[in-house]
Amino acid sequence: MGYIDCIQAVIDFIEENVTQPISIETCAGVAGFSKYHFHRLFGVYVGMPLMEYVRKRRLAYAMLDVCQGKRILDIAMDYGYSSERSFSRAFMQEHGSPPSRFRDAAYMLPEKPMLAELYFKGIGGSAVVEGVYSDVRFEELETMYVASSIRVSHTPEDDVIEFMTRWAKKNSIDPKARRFGFDVPVSEKEHSEGLRGYEYWIQVPQDTPVSCGVVLKRIEGCKYAVLRITDPFADPFERIPGGWRRLVKWVEDNGYGFVCYNQRFCLEEVLEENGTTYMDVYLPVR
Repeated sequence: MGYIDCIQAVIDFIEENVTQPISIETCAGVAGFSKYHFHRLFGVYVGMPLMEYVRKRRLAYAMLDVCQGKRILDIAMDYGYSSERSFSRAFMQEHGSPPSRFRDAAYMLPEKPMLAELYFKGIGGSAVVEGVYSDVRFEELETMYVASSIRVSHTPEDDVIEFMTRWAKKNSIDPKARRFGFDVPVSEKEHSEGLRGYEYWIQVPQDTPVSCGVVLKRIEGCKYAVLRITDPFADPFERIPGGWRRLVKWVEDNGYGFVCYNQRFCLEEVLEENGTTYMDVYLPVR
């Protein structure tokens, strides 16, 4: 199975279990990936995080139930909301009006995505200019130890990088040590509150002491396909996802096997060279 087949299996699983509890761990197991690898790949293929997709599908099915006259409290309970009030608030946020406005309305459930038909349509987007993305190269990262911290907030990248930068300076960590980051999944509740997660690593010696909020991890060596993005923060919501789409598509098109072990991560590394900012994105491959 390729990436598309694995993610499509998750989409089908969600469709069959839309009224049941759904977690990132369960969906990652269906796909056959670690939850961190799966989190990145689902976003690449579907265009949104897993829990946002789950929320949207549930509210689409809920709309169908509302239009068919089902009691609002029963719908709320069916789709995992703690009260009619919380359901109505989420429903209005998604559909623009309260459930009562849609009684007996005509509604057609949006079809679930079929990834084989949508395969990276419009890859890159109109805002991407020539020269932003490099060719793909391979890099072997050796086994390393990293100091790691995670933040869940509205600005998790900024928060965790600022924290780890202060920690590294206080502990006399080599300022040239390699640093990697990656998105981490959040719960459906956290996502509904606009929160996101990010984990940040600084490569350190094996015997580095750590403190509250920082853990020491041993990261197994792995071969990665790597793509470089020039000036990624000039248009971060276009250039960075566009780079990931290009990299995953290149790996898929060229037949490289994917790896799904728990110690495999999709990484981002920011570098400064001759006054220009770059981001290297790393996808583990066999």
